[in-house]
Amino acid sequence: MGLIYHYTRFETFMAFIWPSGYLRTNFLRHMNDPRELLSWSFGSINLPYEKIFEGYYSDKTHIDCQQKYGNMIKDKFQILSFSGAQNEGWNNEMMWAHYGGMHSGVCLEFEEDILLDNLATKYPEIEYHLENVSYSNNNKSPWINWQPNKSEEENMSDILGYLVKDMTLTKSIFWEKEDERRLVCKNVDKQLFIPIQKALRTVYLGVTFNKNGKEMVESVFRSLTGRCNLSIMVYQHNRFERWGMRLDSTGQIITCDFDDLT
Repeated sequence: MGLIYHYTRFETFMAFIWPSGYLRTNFLRHMNDPRELLSWSFGSINLPYEKIFEGYYSDKTHIDCQQKYGNMIKDKFQILSFSGAQNEGWNNEMMWAHYGGMHSGVCLEFEEDILLDNLATKYPEIEYHLENVSYSNNNKSPWINWQPNKSEEENMSDILGYLVKDMTLTKSIFWEKEDERRLVCKNVDKQLFIPIQKALRTVYLGVTFNKNGKEMVESVFRSLTGRCNLSIMVYQHNRFERWGMRLDSTGQIITCDFDDLT
């Protein structure tokens, strides 16, 4: 267990995450990967569409029912994405540009084991995985094997179990720069709110955040101080570096070596 990183816009952090104290999961088909957001039409063995979609299923609606059931499966997965699977997670330039408000947002550094403890405490019934995403363009199209001796709920649970790797923890190689470590909550049909208290270790402000003015930086610092570390990103020597922010002996906010924060 180590550190994981979640990128978001500053407005999202200050308006929702920080005041509520929660990170919110999302449905698999609300992700931005086309493989995940588009409807799936699964191949299947013994799948009783006429029973599942009683009164609607026919030869004319067969493909539509395939896609409907695919979406039903997708909507049983709740996802929360982090970076830092293989590399340092706070200095990913692409992630800052795509998810961190074009470098004006924040990157949130979490203690992974504490965050998982928070999840397990609030939702003790939830089955979850936190694993590194695999990247490949050789993904197989998974099939559904329906077991007639089991109920719809039991079949759905089994299906989610053997599809979790192919559906939620495998992406095309075009996404590998995200260096994603993904939390997958299985057999859940609503968004979850995971407490961040004690798990949030550092808030990193993007390299263009200070354009908002000294007053904004100071306001953010004073709202966070004592509850987590605050760092501001700088770009020098053709790479990201991080400065810590702390109070000096007179109560003024100064920058310092990041390692001095811990």
